[in-house]
Amino acid sequence: MDTKLVVKEYFGNHWTSRTSTYKYSNLSISEKISPQETVIDIGCGDNEFKPLIKNLVGLDFANPKADINIDLDDYTTDKLFDVALCLGSVQYGNQKDMIRQINKVVSLLKPTARIYWRSNTGVRDHKHEMVNIIPYYPWSEQEHYKFAKQFGFNIDFIAEDLYGRLYVEWSRHE
Repeated sequence: MDTKLVVKEYFGNHWTSRTSTYKYSNLSISEKISPQETVIDIGCGDNEFKPLIKNLVGLDFANPKADINIDLDDYTTDKLFDVALCLGSVQYGNQKDMIRQINKVVSLLKPTARIYWRSNTGVRDHKHEMVNIIPYYPWSEQEHYKFAKQFGFNIDFIAEDLYGRLYVEWSRHE
């Protein structure tokens, strides 16, 4: 199974956003970002944060509403960002896939940076049958602490969000 093809098919043709319904990982995240900060929204979906965050670039390889339609692995830029939004996007595949993707996210960030996460704990709660073949990574609080430490970040906040998701805020200081 080609994970990227399955994810692209599902999120490009069957998925609908629930961002506004989450307790923590909703549009209020935009209030934590100052106007001068630059933001990359990885897997931006419908690009809902775009009107709320002045300096945002939305990446999504499945949704045409993104600023740039590209897979995270293929994205390159000379620009480094202050903040990354990874709200339900870095969560497909195995541990090796997570390490590769987190490494890519971190490579796009300035030395002092934050990452806001919405991570699926392995729940398959969307109504479309394709959700059963998507290889969700089983995120947990322990996995976030392990990866944050591995990549030089602190966890400033972690809580159960709705629908079996975790909301987590990582930060890195010089």
